Amino acid sequence: MTEALRGLQPESLWKLFGTIASIPHGSQNEEVLADQLRRIAEKAGFMVKNDPAGNLCIEVPPTKGYEKAPILVLQGHLDMVCEKNKDVDFDFSKDALKLLRDGDWIKADGTTLGADNGIGVAAALAVALANDGVHGPLEILLTVNEETGLTGALNLSPSFLKGRILLNLDSERTGGVCIGCAGGGGVTTSLPVTLMEPPGDSVGLEIKLAGLQGGHSGIDIIENRANAVKLTARTIISLEPLGVNLADFHSGDKLNAIPREGFAVCSIPKKQFPRVQEIITRQLDLFRTEFPNEPSLQLTATQIDTPPAVLNQESSTRALTMLMAFPHGVLAMSRELDNLVETSNNLSSAHMKGDLFVVHNTPRSSLALALQTTTDQIVAVADLAGAANQLEDAYPGWQPNPHSKILKLFEETYHEIFGSQPRRAATHAGLECGVIGDIYEGMDMISFGPTIVNAHSPDEAVSLSSVQDFWKLLLALLENSAKKGITQ
Repeated sequence: MTEALRGLQPESLWKLFGTIASIPHGSQNEEVLADQLRRIAEKAGFMVKNDPAGNLCIEVPPTKGYEKAPILVLQGHLDMVCEKNKDVDFDFSKDALKLLRDGDWIKADGTTLGADNGIGVAAALAVALANDGVHGPLEILLTVNEETGLTGALNLSPSFLKGRILLNLDSERTGGVCIGCAGGGGVTTSLPVTLMEPPGDSVGLEIKLAGLQGGHSGIDIIENRANAVKLTARTIISLEPLGVNLADFHSGDKLNAIPREGFAVCSIPKKQFPRVQEIITRQLDLFRTEFPNEPSLQLTATQIDTPPAVLNQESSTRALTMLMAFPHGVLAMSRELDNLVETSNNLSSAHMKGDLFVVHNTPRSSLALALQTTTDQIVAVADLAGAANQLEDAYPGWQPNPHSKILKLFEETYHEIFGSQPRRAATHAGLECGVIGDIYEGMDMISFGPTIVNAHSPDEAVSLSSVQDFWKLLLALLENSAKKGITQ
């Protein structure tokens, strides 16, 4: 076990999490991890099946005497978001995560931690391997590619699961229970651009924007964090009076993460270069005033060699105007639940790729019509710019069921352990419950988990004390389900 996890409780959960963290498992790269978990399950004598999409289902027999208890499905996803700080030398395709302990927190060294959803996966398997727990029959459903489109869940067969009560272990706040989530989609926009030689007597200008918090594009969108795509575009626009010509642009990496860093290359008349630092300094001051919650924001401009080609004026104007016109952030708050985002959009990335300017947007909403309206707005902006759009298949939201039987048992169990009632909530994140509920009619679902902060960013961390509470609650809920039963 890695040193950061040594001595932590529950030991079985943390040992499994250490195994998960040691195996690269970014989206669409989960096969090695899935094989390792399969071996662990089969060594314990469990039946394991997989489907063509790569999802796993581990069938765990009940504790002796509880064979007639209802089947519970424990569900999590195998993939993690792969984000790192630019100054960190790390390859997510082959390197093990470097774990650190900081007081009550476990984090990774300059990268995402993968507690989303590695802790949930580890907890589900640890429950199955425990010798002293009480539970009825279990199905552990581990899906793939949740973070980039929920395609594992979307491709589940209706016959893959027998159970109709599901515990999703992919929530990120203790003290509550999630009973609903947003649906979402995606739009990739490709704008053709025309390149030309830079004007004579030009020098190159490299613009770097860094230090933003970023974060989960669903959970953290309400925090009004700065978007690096937007700020980088605004910086270039502020230099237009000097005769700047855009040559390259890169910002944003993961579709479900708020962009943290931006990079651009321009040409600028040599005689205008002395004015650049004045404008950059002013822009930095304006950004810091606008976003006081971004204390580490950095913006620099450095002279470099003149780029070999730049966008002509019309192409540059179309690209930058399009970025400015795309919506980003909270678009509507829920009319029914306090402090819940109903509809949002994340302008997730923008990259120059040859003679194309490629942009991705990630809209979300708990209302199908609002999701469609936001998607239509993104498409309309792109159409006005003369760009082509490729729409991803939207995934459904999860409508809350306040009369859920598993919710009632969860709240009773929570009160037994902690002496209080958990908060009922919905999330603006895209949990797989909406997809699973569409495939398996009558599936009764709740979601809960430990406290994870700054998911989808290198500042991701999980609270050790909250993991202990989460573990106690999970064990007690399974025992109460086995002993008290739940009418399916």
